[in-house]
Amino acid sequence: MLGSCRASWEEATLPYPQQKSTGKKSMNETELELPEYMKKNLRALMLAQINTNTFDVFEIELFDWYVKETESIINEMLSSGQSYIHEQTAAGVPDINDSGMVAVDYYTKRIRYSHIIYLTSLLESCLDRACSNLTIAIGKEKIPFGLNDLKGDQWSKRRNFLERYGRFVLPKERWSAEVETLILVRNHLVHENGKTEKLNVDLQKRLGKCPGLDINGYEFKIEDGYIQHAFQAVKAFVNAVEAEVGKIAGQARHVESSE
Repeated sequence: MLGSCRASWEEATLPYPQQKSTGKKSMNETELELPEYMKKNLRALMLAQINTNTFDVFEIELFDWYVKETESIINEMLSSGQSYIHEQTAAGVPDINDSGMVAVDYYTKRIRYSHIIYLTSLLESCLDRACSNLTIAIGKEKIPFGLNDLKGDQWSKRRNFLERYGRFVLPKERWSAEVETLILVRNHLVHENGKTEKLNVDLQKRLGKCPGLDINGYEFKIEDGYIQHAFQAVKAFVNAVEAEVGKIAGQARHVESSE
């Protein structure tokens, strides 16, 4: 009696009744499987909706505006702080109060660090959208390994995914010399708060070549020139990605329409 009650309780708590596999599709599976003509129409619709522009135009314009706006504020703060110091010097003040310049330096550092971190996040988002577009274009069934199956950081995995399944090669020089270097700078800002004491010799040489990036002090000093340089590098690399994925999407649409 106890055994039959326990068996009944276990059957009642299972999400679905356990059935022996017969090798045949169940009624529900047959009903849920789309007819071939619907699969074809659905794929054509998805291909038509692919937008290879992974950059949000307004986002790019707003970022460009934000960088210029913050640089304008920095320049105004510098001018105001320097004017106050000159006034004190002209008045013969023995103990110059330059605390305003300390605040300017701190504001400048935090703002420019945040620009670098945001740029790398924007790059990751664009590569992610490109991976989604490529998956739609070539068909998910032709992609045996997903992003989580690939090794590397969140940027390298997406680049490898695009090159492997898109069967194209992205500009290696731009990636290694500019984009990958930007990611290295970002990682150091995030994990070391910009301190330079843990930089090895090879990394010092690499970062020392970047325009507008000073690593000679105890922490990274980022100038507006490096922000602009990194911004243009990210735009150029993403444009190259969009061009390659766009070709594949165009070919897929052509094949689909001719069948």
